[in-house]
Amino acid sequence: MAFRAVNGLNEQIAEYLSQQIIRGELKPGQRIKEAKVAEELGVSRGPIREALHILERKRLVRRLPRRGARVTDVSRSYVDSLYDLLIELYALTARRAAEHRTKQDLGSLRRALKKMRECAERGDVSKYYDAIFEFATAGLVAANSPVLAQIVSDLEPSTRRIQFASLSRRAGELRKTVAFFEDAFRCAEDRDAEGCSRIIRAYALNEKEYALRIWMNQNQGSPSSSKKLYG
Repeated sequence: MAFRAVNGLNEQIAEYLSQQIIRGELKPGQRIKEAKVAEELGVSRGPIREALHILERKRLVRRLPRRGARVTDVSRSYVDSLYDLLIELYALTARRAAEHRTKQDLGSLRRALKKMRECAERGDVSKYYDAIFEFATAGLVAANSPVLAQIVSDLEPSTRRIQFASLSRRAGELRKTVAFFEDAFRCAEDRDAEGCSRIIRAYALNEKEYALRIWMNQNQGSPSSSKKLYG
């Protein structure tokens, strides 16, 4: 991700670093050195500190006294509890989206679904990943619940981090996951709230099981296996 300093410098730096964390360029436990980042981006250290505060609130960074800021680990228990929340939140979003969607909402969902199909055919994980969150955003708009949107948005950085790591390991299986979204879209068209909720719940459960399977495969026999994921 290229860095470009514009208005809202703190937020721009936070986004720049968050993308590096989400995509695994900055590893769990790795220290983020303010001076190095400031030199790399051509900015002072003040905005870097503010950006790290933002990342700490997003649970991507942990700041420790005299030890600086480090990328947070992702534990098995964290993935487990995060997806328990996401399963319920996504199911509720799907239900409300099917109930409240407009023609404009269907258009946004259809465009995101088209991108997902095309990316799955090409095996383009990065673009597919973007299309999934485009679909999710369109669903939240259709759900017409600012409170629900805020809660999901608060969890999004951690969700994106785990989702990217998971999808990166299964480029050949993207078409299987598209089927969930195709079925959910048809239910939304028909205003079948129960069906839409059931399908998205099944999708989120599938993602949870896959994320935990990655953890098991990576950490079998490791003395630190109870502590971190995607290291």
